[in-house]
Amino acid sequence: MNHEMSLGEQTNECDVCHIPIMDLTQAVTREYLGKLLTFCSEKCLKRYLEDPALFADFEEDEELE
Repeated sequence: MNHEMSLGEQTNECDVCHIPIMDLTQAVTREYLGKLLTFCSEKCLKRYLEDPALFADFEEDEELE
């Protein structure tokens, strides 16, 4: 899958499937252990909720202040 971006384009990545999210207004977010997680869809959120510990190691994410 090729996800080309334009210079200056704002993106984030789904914390479950790692697909770039181009429109963050369509993203679903949840907090887990002081980290803000971003999901591309309700499907990925549901997968996360089934086993949050499986996706809990997000070393690159910024901690919530």
